[in-house]
Amino acid sequence: MHVIVKNNRITIFLVLIPLMLSVFQFSPCVVAADDHKKRESGDKRYESREEWNDYRDRKKRQLEKEDDGNEVTGQAAAWLLVAANFTVVLSILVKSLSRYFSFEPKTISSIKRFNQLQKRHLMRFHYVLNPVALCMAGIHFSLSSCRSSPLPEWGLICLAVMVFLGFTVKLRLAPKRIQRVVYRLHTGLAAISAMILLLVTGHMIVD
Repeated sequence: MHVIVKNNRITIFLVLIPLMLSVFQFSPCVVAADDHKKRESGDKRYESREEWNDYRDRKKRQLEKEDDGNEVTGQAAAWLLVAANFTVVLSILVKSLSRYFSFEPKTISSIKRFNQLQKRHLMRFHYVLNPVALCMAGIHFSLSSCRSSPLPEWGLICLAVMVFLGFTVKLRLAPKRIQRVVYRLHTGLAAISAMILLLVTGHMIVD
């Protein structure tokens, strides 16, 4: 019995030695192959990243090339907007002077009279030139190509809304219960600033 167990141990030992040698022999190859595969996959990832960067740069250059604004209509729309809203800007400045600076009552009264006078003579251009500026801005948008930024489109939409609200205020088209709200939306500094910011920022991005 002792001899059989001993012979079995010898047999197992003789079987395990070649197996262990074969494992040690092939394991470096396996590790090397795995390392080679990892390097290859890393290179592929690197190549794909490089290809993606090249594609992104080409796309960016293509978008910049496709951004083409019609300068004549753009300048015309801009100057029409300046002329149409000059009286509004002047009125805001005059009111700010009388509100934030301490003047004598006589000076404040003169400032108010000047503001009323300029609004009486210039407000007609505000109502006439703003719709013309909106039409010119629409022509400018149709003749231009802007792919890199949607901000000019949103600026044009805001301008159209402001013109519509102006007509609503002037012709009193809104119901009485919301006339005050419409007036505040049309004359609110936040809405005007948002429209100007969209237009200016969008054109800066495109240019």
